[in-house]
Amino acid sequence: MLRYSHITPLLAVLIVTIGSLVSLNLMLTLTWAQDAHVHNGQTHSHGEQAGHAHSQENTVTLTDKAKINIGLKTDEADLRAIEAVVSIHGNVITHPKREAIVTPRTGGIVKRVHFNVGETVKKGDVLLELESLDLQMAQIELLEAASQQKSLVSKLTRLTEVFAKQIRRELQTRQIDYLQSLSELQQLQMTVEKREALAEKKTTSALEQMRFRLIKADVELQLLENTLQRIRTLTEQRISAEKELIAKEAEYKKAKNELADAKRQFQILDIDEQMLEKILRASGETPILSILNADKLNSETLLEKYAVLSEDATALVDAEAAYALAAIKVASNKQRALAAGLTETLLDTLAETGSITSFEDLSTEALIENYLAFVESSEALEGVLQLEEILRNANITLNKVRQKLQVSGLTLDNIDTIIQTGQPSAMFHVKAPASGQITKQHVAIGTTVEKSDVLFSILNTDIVWVQGEVHADTLTLLQDKWQVGSEVRIHIAAYPETIFTGEISGISDVVEPEERTVHFWTEIENTDRQLKPGMFAEQMIVLDKGADVLSVPLDAVIEDGGSRFVFVEYGGTYTRHEVVVGAKDDRYIEIQGDLLPGELVVVQGGHQLMRVIAASSQVIETHGHPH
Repeated sequence: MLRYSHITPLLAVLIVTIGSLVSLNLMLTLTWAQDAHVHNGQTHSHGEQAGHAHSQENTVTLTDKAKINIGLKTDEADLRAIEAVVSIHGNVITHPKREAIVTPRTGGIVKRVHFNVGETVKKGDVLLELESLDLQMAQIELLEAASQQKSLVSKLTRLTEVFAKQIRRELQTRQIDYLQSLSELQQLQMTVEKREALAEKKTTSALEQMRFRLIKADVELQLLENTLQRIRTLTEQRISAEKELIAKEAEYKKAKNELADAKRQFQILDIDEQMLEKILRASGETPILSILNADKLNSETLLEKYAVLSEDATALVDAEAAYALAAIKVASNKQRALAAGLTETLLDTLAETGSITSFEDLSTEALIENYLAFVESSEALEGVLQLEEILRNANITLNKVRQKLQVSGLTLDNIDTIIQTGQPSAMFHVKAPASGQITKQHVAIGTTVEKSDVLFSILNTDIVWVQGEVHADTLTLLQDKWQVGSEVRIHIAAYPETIFTGEISGISDVVEPEERTVHFWTEIENTDRQLKPGMFAEQMIVLDKGADVLSVPLDAVIEDGGSRFVFVEYGGTYTRHEVVVGAKDDRYIEIQGDLLPGELVVVQGGHQLMRVIAASSQVIETHGHPH
């Protein structure tokens, strides 16, 4: 007996505790009974409210305080479709996209831990600080690459500015060449016009002199011919001496030669006898060029035709040839200017105003972009192209180092800060990749970790899955009634009054070999974190909807000794009402009886009402009168 002597005090405490609980329950029941008026021994008609007759011994009236104490809730009887549902057992599991494994991505020594198991973190929170020499060396490599790239950019900038100056100078030179050739052309045009006027005047003068000589020779020849004829007659009549005849014949021959020479001057100019006759017969007031222009030739053509008559006419031909060459030069310079990227509009403006465009308003980048393709090869261009190639390689090297640091866990902002400050750091902050609760921790201060080591496990249960297992017989029922996106109602034993809803997010294509079941997953929002991975769940998939029938929530129907009843509320009075039930689903049950739509039935607190009525009945039986 001594070995069990220590149990006696514990039994005494237990007995006292149980007695206290019984007393407390009796006190609470009596408290509800004091706030409730229970009707016994009489029949009360509620025809005014709903047309039902009930025994008063099953009716209780509660005060507002009593309702609050009981936690009483009601709902309406209404016409609803009772659904055909399939119940599938399952369990709450974590959402695969809501689990995060934290790795350092770089090796080092843990210097400080900011969060531990069980604590909640937000995405981006610093979980721990790590000292990493490898990371520091990579940052030094970054600074070297950035410095090299910066130096090349500066050099390229200077070289492109030099090249831009060359482009501006080239463009200005093309404009100057074009403008100068235009000026030369204009000057030669003026020269041609002056020489043309002078040549026309002198050529006309020469032709008129030739005309005068021709007419004079012709007249003199005719006069001498008449005189010779007369002297020859007189000589034959021996009136004149033979000597005089010989002299006149000599004069006639000379005049004939003179006329032949005058004609020969015109014949050299390709003027035939017919035209000479026209010249001889024409009036002296008719201009020689009008007589010669029988083919309606223009003055320039006539001047070219008779250019041999005047040195000025020859000079005109030379001036015209020089003008033609100058026009070719203008066209050539214009084509070179257009080939350099200058526009027709700009060249027209240049010809009108004589103002050279400097292109100083264009930036270096814009100038090179717009005119690079038109500029001839130069040393500056070759230098720019070579330096651009070197810079491209430097940028590739810098980007590789940046990517290497990003893989190690540094952000772009971190990398930019290192480049701006020029200060590498061995300290690395391991940040939370997602929000949630730390469920596992594998590090402590001083731990040496590698880049692939798992440091923390973070779980976010804002969204969870309920995994269900469908057996072969259930698959026959479901058929095409379920699919991804179908709504599922979830019941959890820990929350009997709550129905969770979700959607099917996946259905397995594989039958589990051991259980011969098909898994499916329902996604549920869980922002209040009520659902815990590992909880058992019952999933309801709707197969079909029936016709609308009078129904009440399942919790409204109470079974007692083989009978089913509900408590119907009339104001503050609650009456037990026997019912006959029909079909049901996971939420509602059909009522086959005289319960009417719109009547309020108790869905929470019904059992407490039963205890109030029972407690009141016991008090009546004990004391012989009601309380």
